[in-house]
Amino acid sequence: MRYKAIVMYDGTMFHGFQTQDNLRTVQQEIEDVLKIITKTETKIHAAGRTDTGVHALGQVFHFDTIVEMKEWQMKNAINSRLPRDVYIKSIEIVDESFHSRYNAKSKTYRYVIDLNEFNPLNKNYCYYYKYKLDVNKMIEASKIFIGEHDFKSFTKNHTIENTIRTIYDIKFNIENNVINIEFYGNGFLHNMIRIIVAMLIEVGNDRLSKEDLQNIMDMKNRKLAPKLAPANGLYLVSVEY
Repeated sequence: MRYKAIVMYDGTMFHGFQTQDNLRTVQQEIEDVLKIITKTETKIHAAGRTDTGVHALGQVFHFDTIVEMKEWQMKNAINSRLPRDVYIKSIEIVDESFHSRYNAKSKTYRYVIDLNEFNPLNKNYCYYYKYKLDVNKMIEASKIFIGEHDFKSFTKNHTIENTIRTIYDIKFNIENNVINIEFYGNGFLHNMIRIIVAMLIEVGNDRLSKEDLQNIMDMKNRKLAPKLAPANGLYLVSVEY
């Protein structure tokens, strides 16, 4: 039986989603709980990875087990054993042809920049930026990323061969000096959003122009985009199928 799950988590105390030896990860926490419930090793397959410190509101994974439980029972069984920084939002039984990664059509990420006075209670959930930003310039510059492009300049992964991705839309929402930037696309490269955000900030403080970003993208050279926005401002919002 195959179960599809949507999970949210606070990434602060995790070394990313994917299992790593001797490090705390979201995947390992969930698989440890499933081992208790199913009495066997049960591997989960996620729609994608998130890095250390990155949060999720709607990460998706699936797993197979011979244990048959009603959806709400499986949800409650997992949640009752998970630590408080991970929570299963929903569980549904799906056809065995479903794959959380390979069937995904698009993903939505959000990056949060807070221009207000520093608040230590919120430091793990946004990027506190202490200088003024011209948000209108950032919005205008972000338009060059919309559409299908080669994002080789905007990824930390130097070994991947196909760096072409499509960003369907980038939306800015500014309220109470907090900038929320939402990226909606068919897929994203390692660190791609954090690099793009960092370079948009360079535009917002007049260190770079929209034309500079276009040139950086055209040159396909990561060394031209060396900045990386902090992980704690990034959220995986949802995965669409």
